[in-house]
Order: sequence, then C-alpha cells, then structure tokens
Amino acid sequence: MVHLVQSKEDLDQRVLEAGDKLIVIDFFANWCGPCKIISPKLEELAQQYADSAVVLKVNVDDNEDITIKYNVTSMPTFVFMKNGAVVDIFAGSNSDKLAKSMEKYVTNVCECQLECDQLTDEPGPSEGGSAQSISSIESGTAEAEDAAAADTTNDGAIEAIDQEGVLEN
Repeated sequence: MVHLVQSKEDLDQRVLEAGDKLIVIDFFANWCGPCKIISPKLEELAQQYADSAVVLKVNVDDNEDITIKYNVTSMPTFVFMKNGAVVDIFAGSNSDKLAKSMEKYVTNVCECQLECDQLTDEPGPSEGGSAQSISSIESGTAEAEDAAAADTTNDGAIEAIDQEGVLEN
C-alpha cells in the first residue's frame, strides 16, 4: 500500500513506524506527466514488497518543507531510506531502475549498511552510531580528490572546490 504524506509530522511518524523496513519516498506533482506514468509501477512494487518496504508519496506542491529538506528539484524523485538514513536517491520515471533499486535495498540493505559502516569506520545503528547516506560516504571517499581539486579563473586566481562542489575563494 502506498501512503500519501500529509505533512512533515506525518512523514516523521511513518519513518519511525517503518522500523527497519526499507522506506521509498516518491516526490511527485499532480501536473507531472512522468510521475503519472510511473505511479502504477510504484503501486505494484508497494504490493510486491509490502512485508519489507514502506512506500510513501510526497506531493511537492503541498509539502514544500519536505521537498526542500530532501533537496528535490525534479519529479519524480525517489528517496530510499533505511533506519532513518538515506541510502540512495534517483530522479526520473525509470520503472526498471525503480524495481531494481527496491529489490537491491530490500534484499541487500543489511549488507549495504555493513559495507557503509566499514567504509566510514563508524559504528552502525546496531552499535550505537547513526547510519549515513551513500552519497555522503561516496563524497567522503573522494574527499581528498575534492579537497585538492582546483579551478583556474580568467584572472589566474585559483579557487579550491570544497567536497560539496561549491567554489570557495
């Protein structure tokens, strides 16, 4: 079953109630054609993985605060979470990618968390720590590369690019 999120409080409650199940959040808009196209596939996957996943839909026009929190800029955007932490995000109406991602995180989410914990040398949720997003881990792994990256401007000044890709003077 797919649940339409009504507010930030509603989303927070659903995430809390999900426990260790995979959470898939579909950011959509009523006027979005690709959102309408992928919606039946999402419904099908929600039923298929009803025992191991919670599927939530967030209307970006009705829930701007949630949309901003997850930095959603295009629809549909799918956010995959486990134990309250984001493990993956992708945008677009790609039903094959959606199905493969759900299968991957439903079956491998424990292995994924173990791998994430090993990469960061931080304790996982079961060890008293908190899970991190895959994107933050990937950016952490490439931190040295990002910190050393530089961009030469027209006047010859060098500006270092921080790990989030923002230019600093």
